[in-house]
Amino acid sequence: MDNEEESKEINVRDWITLSTIMIGAVLTILALIWQVAPSSGIVSVSFLLMLSFILFVNSVSTNSRANFDSKSNISFKQVMKWIRFAEYSFGLGFTFVICGFSILSYKYLLDFTNRQLIALILPISFLITTWALIFIYNVINYSTKAKKSFNAVRSLKRNIWILLEFGCLILIIFDYFEIILIP
Repeated sequence: MDNEEESKEINVRDWITLSTIMIGAVLTILALIWQVAPSSGIVSVSFLLMLSFILFVNSVSTNSRANFDSKSNISFKQVMKWIRFAEYSFGLGFTFVICGFSILSYKYLLDFTNRQLIALILPISFLITTWALIFIYNVINYSTKAKKSFNAVRSLKRNIWILLEFGCLILIIFDYFEIILIP
């Protein structure tokens, strides 16, 4: 290891804690929605939340591995591979939670409002707010790095997550207009 690598401290405990909290939240939401399920959408939401559960568990175990390796004289480069893998896992899991909540809130509002427009406005505003926060995060994250401009919108992983969420929004819109129904 060179001096720069030795001086960097690996701290993944916060990510382990956050992923563990997300596991608990996902399982709690799953248990609650099955108690009073919307008239439809429960299958899709359960599928998304179960996938996110697996990804959050992977994030915990991968970050734990990175933490162990960082204390075991494993190269900094190898430890960073584990950390990046955990970051992708957590991000995709969080994307599935956002999609699941979008569908769930939409389906509950459909039931309670008798298909009023507010049922469609909620997931749209929820996802737009999410995308604005991702964009702000990227601007802050990339503003400290001496790289080319527009790196804030060129983050591949976040753009993939946004595309998945956008696809979910399209499905919700199709469902609202009864073109394609979400099971």
